[in-house]
Amino acid sequence: MGEGSKIRNGPLFSFYPPSPACGGGAGGLSVTVAAALAWAVPALIAAGVDTPRLDAQLLLTWTLKARREDLARDPARALTERERVIFQKAVALRTERRPLPYITGEAWFYGRPFKINRAVLIPRPETEDLAQAAGEKCQNEPAPRLADIGTGSGCLAVTLALERPDARVWATDLSADALKLARKNVARYGLGERVTLLHGDLTGPLPPDLGFHVIVSNPPYVTEAQLPALQPEVRDYEPTLALSGEPGAAGPDGTALHRRLLAEAPVHLTPGGWLLLEVGQGQAEIVAQAARDSGYAEVTVRQDMAGIGRIVLGQWQPE
Repeated sequence: MGEGSKIRNGPLFSFYPPSPACGGGAGGLSVTVAAALAWAVPALIAAGVDTPRLDAQLLLTWTLKARREDLARDPARALTERERVIFQKAVALRTERRPLPYITGEAWFYGRPFKINRAVLIPRPETEDLAQAAGEKCQNEPAPRLADIGTGSGCLAVTLALERPDARVWATDLSADALKLARKNVARYGLGERVTLLHGDLTGPLPPDLGFHVIVSNPPYVTEAQLPALQPEVRDYEPTLALSGEPGAAGPDGTALHRRLLAEAPVHLTPGGWLLLEVGQGQAEIVAQAARDSGYAEVTVRQDMAGIGRIVLGQWQPE
């Protein structure tokens, strides 16, 4: 039985004595914001969570429908019984290393909230660079056509459409469950007329002869050999299909799907169109060379904030 199970089955905050800080009375113990955090942070530390205080604060603000500054402003604010139970369960799940967005059902991407569940990867900050690069590559195109391959939650496709109100976006995914969630995010931002979701493998579902100005993709790039060494939050909760693809799909070095996209994209790109691929650590130069070998021009690599080659860009100029 894990630490989270012990917390879930035990009485919440039962070790806090009645006091002015915690409250008390005929109705039983009342737990304050300060006391709730004082309980949660050590529990998350014991579970090996990397950012225990931040996660405790975020879970409590989610529980209270408040902001982080509200916690500091009113540490004596008492939780209702319902809030105590919700917070207890949320912390228990986090001690089991369930990622915070899979607890709250929401993650932020490019400054906007998106619905998230375990059918999709949690959006990463690095992928925001992919959205920015895509915008740059089509900034001089009126009414650009863009494609997002392996859309997952749809956060990238939605962002591309919101950042360019004159754009149309087509987004594909092999997972029907992922597309079900993506539809909710598309609807959330009222983009049903401009974002088209398609079920299928890589570029296969894209309409022929559209001529896309930019195709973006963050394909699975974790090898099967790497999966066991991933953080528990990733290995045990995020979908293997999105991390590594179908069995063997990512190949021995994690770039097999990138190579497939390099081969498939030209028939969908307009002359001068761009293919932008997110890659894993150590894969950038491999994919960049594969792009050059496949006939792409202006091949470059962009680094993320950590200085890791993260995005490979190539322009298709047919002979």
